[in-house]
Amino acid sequence: MGKVKRQIWSLFLIFTGIFLSISVCFAQAEDYRQTVITDPSISRRCNALMKQRNQKIDHKQKIRGLLERNRRLIKVTPPERKTVLTKLRKTFKSLSRELRHTLNQIQNKEESIIRKGCPGIIL
Repeated sequence: MGKVKRQIWSLFLIFTGIFLSISVCFAQAEDYRQTVITDPSISRRCNALMKQRNQKIDHKQKIRGLLERNRRLIKVTPPERKTVLTKLRKTFKSLSRELRHTLNQIQNKEESIIRKGCPGIIL
């Protein structure tokens, strides 16, 4: 009986040691994250780039909504209304160009964010 108790006790001590070493590693990693010093100028620049990117994404969503609305209007408009249809088609082409331009700008912003080395990038 004494041998079994010693084995159980030694297993308990081993598991306790493993648990303590794992918790110490997590505590050190968390402490490291809190002590990392970030340059405020980098943070401001990254925040400005992210803000510009988010504005472009909002703009892209508005353009897509306008394109969808324009498609629906082109379908609904009777063929007799030729001038209206030509204006709608012109608007559609203009919106399509604007969308392509905005998508290129978004990609450019994302690339510059990555090039600047912003910490904690979530794109």
